[in-house]
Amino acid sequence: MAKTTFMHFGLTVSDLDRTADFYTKYFGFKKNMAHRFPKEFISDSDALYRQPEGVYSDMAMLESEDGVVLEVFQFSNVEKAGPAEWQKTGYHHLAFKVESIPELYERMKADGIEFFFPPKKRMPTEPGHWIFFKDPDGNMIELWD
Repeated sequence: MAKTTFMHFGLTVSDLDRTADFYTKYFGFKKNMAHRFPKEFISDSDALYRQPEGVYSDMAMLESEDGVVLEVFQFSNVEKAGPAEWQKTGYHHLAFKVESIPELYERMKADGIEFFFPPKKRMPTEPGHWIFFKDPDGNMIELWD
């Protein structure tokens, strides 16, 4: 069996800068690389990207202090996705552990972040909380403290 090391999550967004600002402001991610994939690159990999002629993509690597990396794409023809549905196959949320959910919740709530519910105890006998909310494009994020 080959040794496997996690590299990154890929995420398509409608506004790369807004997304980078969001993950930086609330979770301390840093943009450590930015690049434009020109239309020639996208069309040369048509079997992968399956985009119409002339589409390009900006991308950035956002990295957390402990090495979690989000590879963020903004295609020139970006389309809004529907809400994630738990019963359908595919990825439906990212999860992070933070120091204090109640404190972060109050900050994010004041900034207009949309939550599915306020902080809850993970288990009645445990001290930690959990919460679900949406990033700027509606992608679900789960937090634990």
